[in-house]
Amino acid sequence: MRLAYPALGLCLLVSVALEGAATAGVALAADPAKPVAAKSDEVDCTKPGNEIQCHTVTPLEAGPEVEYGVGVRLRSVWVPRAVLELFVDRSAGGAQNFGFGVDLTRRRGTTELQLGFEYEHVTVGEGVWINKGDNVATGDEADYVLSPDSSNHSLGWFTIEFTFLNHAEINKWLSFRYGGGIGLGIITGQLDHYNVLCNGATNNDVDPGCVPARFNGAADYSDDPGGATPVSYNLPPVFPVVNAILGFEFKPTEKMTINVEGGLRTLPFLGVSSSYFF
Repeated sequence: MRLAYPALGLCLLVSVALEGAATAGVALAADPAKPVAAKSDEVDCTKPGNEIQCHTVTPLEAGPEVEYGVGVRLRSVWVPRAVLELFVDRSAGGAQNFGFGVDLTRRRGTTELQLGFEYEHVTVGEGVWINKGDNVATGDEADYVLSPDSSNHSLGWFTIEFTFLNHAEINKWLSFRYGGGIGLGIITGQLDHYNVLCNGATNNDVDPGCVPARFNGAADYSDDPGGATPVSYNLPPVFPVVNAILGFEFKPTEKMTINVEGGLRTLPFLGVSSSYFF
């Protein structure tokens, strides 16, 4: 019970102190001879030295509104023969195909984050292809690649990619558009070919020595593998997609965009796209 006395004494002291402060405040307010401090909103802001009391902090302005959009794209994918022959000794031609896709976009100000889906056929030139370093005149095999019309099979890919885009505004309706991203591609279908042994041909002169008999040539079918039966290339089912985009954005309305762009999507492309934002 001894602990109660100090606690009781402390309470009495606090009570007396609070009562005294209250009494002094009443007396001060009632005494007209003593000046009362001006309220903060009564400070004369025109007098030097009152800048701190009169300073007001304005809230930060809200950033650009986030918008979400949906769009479509149409692209022409192409690989020149000269580019292909950086990797093979001879190709039968370049590749050019059209692809189409859908974009889902999150836009804030001049930046966009885009989730894209695209599908396209991949068709290369039908004819004789020779691997880098091979010499058909000394007995190395050549590949006679078949078109979809000759093989009844087509090669394609379906891609999913994230792309970050920024826009440098030229005026209200036109912006320079650039960005990059990554994704995954999924192979569909197959690419067929014959393995052939050339007769009387060189790497620079393959017709008719490297052309199979089916196409009125003089080549022999290689027994391993395939023989006279076309075989498909063993392609990876999934591969990485790398995006690099440059182009221009037109805004016919505040909510609609039309883009003309080119770049790299694992393969070079040119295309147009359009989105509508909500």
